[in-house]
Amino acid sequence: MPRSRFTLEATPATVRAARRRIAATVRSWGVPLCEDQRVRLELVASELLTNGLLHAGGRLAVDVVLDEHLLVVEVCDRNPALPRRHRADPDAEGGRGLAVLDGLCVLRGAEGTETGKRCFAVVDLNAPVRHGEAVPLVALARDDAEHERWSLTPAGGRLLGALLPGPERPIRSWTA
Repeated sequence: MPRSRFTLEATPATVRAARRRIAATVRSWGVPLCEDQRVRLELVASELLTNGLLHAGGRLAVDVVLDEHLLVVEVCDRNPALPRRHRADPDAEGGRGLAVLDGLCVLRGAEGTETGKRCFAVVDLNAPVRHGEAVPLVALARDDAEHERWSLTPAGGRLLGALLPGPERPIRSWTA
């Protein structure tokens, strides 16, 4: 299983560089990314990295793992507060990160660690990029549990089992 790990100081410049580095790493593993897939991957990475930048600062640990066609992007920071969905006003500049991840990933999650938290997202590199299916603005602003339901594919279940093998793991916050 190809894997890349690195750490970075959380600054706007390093977030930009890290999202490009992640896409370049995936390409270096021989995965052909079309422009739409690259943009989707960089957006997912950007959301995870920016969360660490805004809410934790300091050093971020990044882990990228490819399991067949599923790519796991993980960011660890030192802030123990888990991400929460917020009600975003239509004119608000932020507050939609989890909704964006919901639309781009097959699975996302966060869990507390001994030193802070671990946030991850799983991107299906074989999934077609759909155009013209805009998410209604009200869905991005809504704060309801119905919007947070997931179904897990067999491949996603195997991957989840490999990532989180034992019941002794820390408290989890899943949208499953």
